[in-house]
Amino acid sequence: MAPRSSKLPGAKKHAPKKKQHSPSPDYSVESDYSEDQEDAEDYRHGGYHPVRIGESFKQGRYTVVHKLGWGHFSTVWLVTDTQTNAQAAMKVVKSASHYTEAARDEVQLLQCARDKDPEGAFHCCRLLDHFEHSGPHGRHVCMVFEVLGDNLLSLIREYNHRGIPLAVVRHLAKQMLIALDFFAYDLWDNTYGSEA
Repeated sequence: MAPRSSKLPGAKKHAPKKKQHSPSPDYSVESDYSEDQEDAEDYRHGGYHPVRIGESFKQGRYTVVHKLGWGHFSTVWLVTDTQTNAQAAMKVVKSASHYTEAARDEVQLLQCARDKDPEGAFHCCRLLDHFEHSGPHGRHVCMVFEVLGDNLLSLIREYNHRGIPLAVVRHLAKQMLIALDFFAYDLWDNTYGSEA
């Protein structure tokens, strides 16, 4: 949810860092695992899809360029939309049923947010597309978003763990509170009712 770093007040300008790639099939957990990449043991049925650079999704519409990041539920990839020639961020969710169910709920909520905020005034990530992809580890929900900036941990590292400038913190906090207010009052109450 962090905005593009070029728009942050007081943000440092820097060259993009080298991106990580998913582990190969002969990946060694003991020698290669670090806190900066997902656990290779999660590349199994019900887990991550082994995305590869150059791989195509949705009948060739999206082509993988490089890895942007990962989380407990998914990996995220920079893709090129071959229909528009624009870049986007594609989230590929683990295939276990509970992840799939949560991802479908996320899609529904993000579609409501997109429909109720077409101008993007409430600082929520924009869902551009979604679909399901079958792979060797199961069927994965995929969500395509606009490309945003680095995550908060990257920003903390950018300032060498010595604290983020107050102007940047205020800017991020304001955007997060606007988005939270939108989800809690404008979106949630009107979509699910205040009793939910």
